[in-house]
Amino acid sequence: MKGYSAKLFLLPLALVKNVVGFSHSAHSSRCENKMTMMISSEDMKTKQRSNAMDSISTRRQWYRQCSAVVASAAMTVFPMGATAAGKLVEYRGEFINEGASKSRQMDNSNVVFVQDQYYVTASSPPFIPQGDTSYPEKMPFVASQPRRDVLEKYRQRVQRGIDLLASLEGEIQKGDYKSILAAEAPEYSIRPLGLLAAGFMASDSTVPRQLYIARWYINEIYLDINDIKSAPSKEAALASHANAIKALNSVLGMVNRSITSKVGDPFVLL
Repeated sequence: MKGYSAKLFLLPLALVKNVVGFSHSAHSSRCENKMTMMISSEDMKTKQRSNAMDSISTRRQWYRQCSAVVASAAMTVFPMGATAAGKLVEYRGEFINEGASKSRQMDNSNVVFVQDQYYVTASSPPFIPQGDTSYPEKMPFVASQPRRDVLEKYRQRVQRGIDLLASLEGEIQKGDYKSILAAEAPEYSIRPLGLLAAGFMASDSTVPRQLYIARWYINEIYLDINDIKSAPSKEAALASHANAIKALNSVLGMVNRSITSKVGDPFVLL
């Protein structure tokens, strides 16, 4: 069977075995059985051309079958498969935050920090009330000097973003919400806020669950700002602004839990 390498047929089988969270079904077992048969047949000399052509046809069918299994598994395991582009988010899990932006795309393609809580769990965390330290249960340990350095580096930019977000309520009340800066504007300091959170929660080798949660809140601020700008009414714009404030206070509350007297002064929540 010249022109058909055993390695070619091993590739989709290896992919099936290595898809995260994909359990072998009877479908994939048939793939493995057929693979064993096909590999063994490579060492046999075929005397009749008709048998050779039948074997080629069988291999092609098997390859298409296993490719379909791989594609199906990838789309099932991850909330942001290629087919999700353009579709809006559908949260899953024990808790669904009703205040979450409805404009988030299913593949997370319209947020700043793609790897957030939705990316890893397809869930939406609750907004954290001011002063509440019950969620998340604890904050990861980062030495005080790195926290002090990152706070000094980003504090002023983050505070300017906080002040600008707070001022949007006045623009909405005046009916000028369509003309506010889009969320991509650097004045909102979305990226510096994300870098600040990373400096307080992540180490050089790990990305803890708390940082994924913080990124979700930051992405919600970003989405809510654009929701304000595209809102169909003043009431809808005010609702999006209120959710943006809740998301901002949530991430600032998380950061404040790690701002000790040795690090600096905590942020004032809105």
